[in-house]
Amino acid sequence: MSALGGGLWFSMWAVYLTSVKGIPAASMGLAMGLGGGAGLLAAVPVGALADRLGARRVFIAVSVARGLLVLLFLFTDDFWSLLVAAALFTASETSGRGVKVTLIYLLMPGHRRLTVLAQARVVQHITYAAGAGAAAWVLSNGTAGAYYGAVAVVSLCAVLSAGVLIGLPPTPPVPPARRSSGTRAVRDLPFLSLMSTTALLSLCWPLLSSGLPLWLKYQTTAPVWLAPVTVVVSSLFIALFQVRVTRQGENLKGAIRSTRKAGAALAVCCLLFAAAAWPAPPILSSLVVLAGLTAHIYGELHYVASRWGLSLRLMRRDAEGEYQGLAASTEGAVATVGPALITTLVTGALVGGWGVLAVIFVAAAAPTPALCRRALRAGGGSRASVG
Repeated sequence: MSALGGGLWFSMWAVYLTSVKGIPAASMGLAMGLGGGAGLLAAVPVGALADRLGARRVFIAVSVARGLLVLLFLFTDDFWSLLVAAALFTASETSGRGVKVTLIYLLMPGHRRLTVLAQARVVQHITYAAGAGAAAWVLSNGTAGAYYGAVAVVSLCAVLSAGVLIGLPPTPPVPPARRSSGTRAVRDLPFLSLMSTTALLSLCWPLLSSGLPLWLKYQTTAPVWLAPVTVVVSSLFIALFQVRVTRQGENLKGAIRSTRKAGAALAVCCLLFAAAAWPAPPILSSLVVLAGLTAHIYGELHYVASRWGLSLRLMRRDAEGEYQGLAASTEGAVATVGPALITTLVTGALVGGWGVLAVIFVAAAAPTPALCRRALRAGGGSRASVG
């Protein structure tokens, strides 16, 4: 249910805030960016709270909070009110992602954890697409009432998802004698470094949603409508193959291999998208873009698998919520700056921008083996495990 609301909200919020609430686009972008960045700071403390109170209890609370906080956007009409709403809503969004992974980790037996995470992502993509379809109706309707009703639906979806969670088995809190101080994850420099570098691979998402449409429109002969088609095709292949690919990350060596595959494939994707700008008939340019999409899908599948495998294998026991909060915040930070970075590179440096992105993807994956060895040496036997 929450993914349905997410697909609805994230497909319409920019138009809603500018056309209905009347906030200038520049002010909106700055407020959402700054507010989103501030909201990321909540992920680690909320994760630590999940360790202290139980992951299920905290996830329910975060889900309800997300449903209530999205209603703040009904009352935003200037920069400052939007800044506050964005910070609070992003805090609940990012915190929820970390606690969700923690909850699945604690509820599932070792051999099922990554599979269940992958299955959850498949369901999430399907329901997210349904939400995006509902947003298309809202956008075509264009009335203020339709937008306000959509915000209410987003809120309701989050609250209903919290109701479903009540039926899950409780997850006991970490006993007081074994609790972390709440800063254990951020002081674990090998883990922090690993999550920060591999998080750069999540630039694959704004690459497809922000960079490719602009590239198609202004630099290639391929039709611009190919951009939404790539999103649909990508979602389809994720639904078909995420579970299978994720199994490769069930041990640390497999997760490292998946990281390398992700970095290399996403670099190839960038080079192919750049090549689509060469003078060519629309059909040939479109085929080059689709070849780049193939590499993108392969890279994204392996990135997600590696991210789960690395973060679950290398987090510390009895601080799972805190560590997953840190993992969510590093990925969230990239999501915050990603669209602006991608847009700047693609529209400013053109083909050279795609080359820079290719280097970033390769460089993000390169230190993974060394950082994993450092993390294992630093953690000794206190690291958790997937299985």
